[in-house]
Amino acid sequence: MVGRRAFTLIEVIVVTVLMAMLAAVLVTRLSGAASREFDIATEKVSDLMLMYAIRSEFASEPVGITMDPNRNSLSLVIRRGERDDMNNGWVPDLSVREVRLPDFLPVQQMEFLVDGDSVDPSDKPIRNLPGQPRPGLEVTLKSNDSQLARSVRLTLTPSALRPLRQDSMRNEPMSSIPRTSIDLDTSGRWQEDW
Repeated sequence: MVGRRAFTLIEVIVVTVLMAMLAAVLVTRLSGAASREFDIATEKVSDLMLMYAIRSEFASEPVGITMDPNRNSLSLVIRRGERDDMNNGWVPDLSVREVRLPDFLPVQQMEFLVDGDSVDPSDKPIRNLPGQPRPGLEVTLKSNDSQLARSVRLTLTPSALRPLRQDSMRNEPMSSIPRTSIDLDTSGRWQEDW
């Protein structure tokens, strides 16, 4: 009878330790990838809000942000042309790319506040008319992934161009103090040195 060679206890322990280390690295990589994807999506939405602010300050047409739940995306739109029952006049701004969000970050779970009131940009765009003061805009992104329980609030004040960011995972305060306009004449500060 030919002797069968079996694994020694040390070989089994070494293989088990290697498998555990490989699993730990893989889990870390996968959870880190979702977090990075969330950060990238947040930056893209922040850039879209920046372009909305710039366009609303300098464009001659009404500008808005719209949401498409079927594509899980946000877009910058401009009102051009004639409006009728079939066409509301809003067309995508071709100079600003559509923001496609990952599957674990559905646009239906995003919260949009305009001057404190909840709105749904899939029905009609969050808009600003030329020559009108821009409303305050707050967008909250929430992950529905059980391993990545995270939300980020982006706040675009009427006088700012870049939105302020507050991340629940990092417990960070607003990244900077929002600027407010001050009338120097009425506040008595018109003689201060700048």
